[in-house]
This record gives sequence, C-alpha cells and structure tokens, in this order.
Amino acid sequence: MKRRDLFKTALGLTAGFSVLRPLYAADEWEFRGPDVPNVPITKITDRTYYFLAVDPEPSPSNFGFFSNPAFVVTSDGVVVIDTGGSVQIGEMLIRQIKTVTDKPVVAIFNTHIHGDHWLGNHAFVEAYPDVKIYAHPKVMEHVKNGAGIVWTGFMSRNTNNASAGTVITPPTLEVGHGETIKVGDIEFKVHYMGQVHSDSDIAIEAVEEKVMFLGDMAMRRVANMADGHFKNSIVAMENFESMTHVKYFVPGHGEFDDVSMIREQKQFFEIIYNTIEEQYDNGLSDFEIRPMIVETEFMQTVAKNWPGFDTTIGRFVSEAYQEFEASLF
Repeated sequence: MKRRDLFKTALGLTAGFSVLRPLYAADEWEFRGPDVPNVPITKITDRTYYFLAVDPEPSPSNFGFFSNPAFVVTSDGVVVIDTGGSVQIGEMLIRQIKTVTDKPVVAIFNTHIHGDHWLGNHAFVEAYPDVKIYAHPKVMEHVKNGAGIVWTGFMSRNTNNASAGTVITPPTLEVGHGETIKVGDIEFKVHYMGQVHSDSDIAIEAVEEKVMFLGDMAMRRVANMADGHFKNSIVAMENFESMTHVKYFVPGHGEFDDVSMIREQKQFFEIIYNTIEEQYDNGLSDFEIRPMIVETEFMQTVAKNWPGFDTTIGRFVSEAYQEFEASLF
C-alpha cells in the first residue's frame, strides 16, 4: 500500500470497514489478535526508558508496533508515556516493564489523538484498574466524535487484524499547558503549544531526569501532517530549543537524541514553509516549488535519509502550500 493511501485510512475514511470492525466490547470481536513479541527496552537515564519502534508504519509483520511508548520509574510507581496501538501491544509493554521494576503502573500520559499512541490503554486499565490516564481535553473530544473507531479500524486493517480485541479506552483526566503532576519523587510537566502535529499534542517533561517526551511533534521521519500546522511547528521547535535544561528528547518515532533533533526538525519545516512563502508571489504552484525544496542541501544530506521522505515530501509541500495560502485570507 502506498504511504498516502495508508494514512488516508486513518484520517476519517470510515467506509469499507472490515467485518472485524472495532467495537467497544472485546467479546464482540470475532477473534482476538495474537500476542506481540517482546520489544527490547532502551535505557535513557537511570529511571527513564523507551521502546524503540524500528518500523515507520504498521504492518502484519510488526503487529502494529510502530511508535515509541516510554516509561519512568518513580518512588511511588511507574508512569507510562503512550501505550501503543492495541491491547496486545499494551500487554507486551506491561510484561517488559515488569523486567525492570515490580512497581505498579500508576499513571499514563497519552501525547495526542493518533491511535498508535493510546489504544494500548485497554491493557493497562485491565492490569491496573486504578491507573490515572491523562491527555489534552481535545483527545477526549475527538474520541467522542469517533476517532477511536477510525483508529482501531486503521490498526486492524493494516495489521491483518493483529489488533483484534482492542477496546477503545480513552483517557479520562484532562491536562493543559504548564500543569505539573508529581508522582513520587519525579515531577511531570505538561507542554501544550497548540496545533503542531495535531491539535491535541502534549509533550511530557520528566523534570528531575531532564528528559522530554515529545509525542510526534518532532521526529526524524516524514510522516503525517494532515492534522498539523507547519508554522506552529516551527514555533514549537523554537520553544523546545530554548529549554536548555533538557538533556534528552524522546520522539514518538525514531531514536532519542539531544537538542540536535529539535534543530533538524525546525530546519526541515522552515525550508518547506519559507520557500513556499518566497515563491508564492512569483506565481509558482506547489508542484513547481517542490523541486526547489527537495534540492536544498539540508534535504539532500539530512532529511532524505528519514523514513517516508521520498513518498511523502510532495504531500508535505502541498499541505504547507495550502496552509500558507489560507493564512492570506
């Protein structure tokens, strides 16, 4: 399946759901998908960890595991940042977390509405009924409007129903920009910067660990900006770059790194948006501007190596062009 077709299925095209359509009760599925093989844990600091997804897209071979869940071990229990895209992925995360600590999972943050980051909530609620699940209020709003059904359908279709059995289990506790939640000996600070990758993005800072969990606001990957905003993304990267106290940034896809990841993401968006802004008055279309963007040194030496570049950069240019044009009215 072409990448643009893959993501169209997750952006509201609900027609043609398979017989195994996602439902709210697990026993209404015709069968349950298989267990997900254990994914290795990557240590960031003494108390922060994440699960690196090596594949950029969901498939039957990876069971839908294509985003990076993470967790922090506090004195009072484990805090999880994103839970994966199915109950099976969530169960795998729980198994693996138990190899690090016997403390219970006491809190979860879902970084945004895209289902590969929160459908695994189902497993955690079953294992830890009292777990607190936090997200931006727009996540709950989107789920009420059907986003959970769209995303369970997306995961099911693109994994040959490996996610079957997943119950839509949205977060229930709202958080906003600047809020802090203390769990044991670690403070978690919420950063909301408006519409970036989606309109519900939050980054979670483990303050004492100097680690920022970004969700999908920054990543060395050319993926999905249909719900995002290019100019706001540039501002968000400037904000992250100014947080000199943060040592590590953990993306929702790809490997964690220092502030260099933020700077590369900012440059990527700046080249796209600024080139469109410069060439729009010359009467050039997005199709004509695209080669100018692709042929820049940064795109050829850095971004071209990111997953999805060759298949998705054209759509990025088109979406940024439409955003710029809309800003004129």
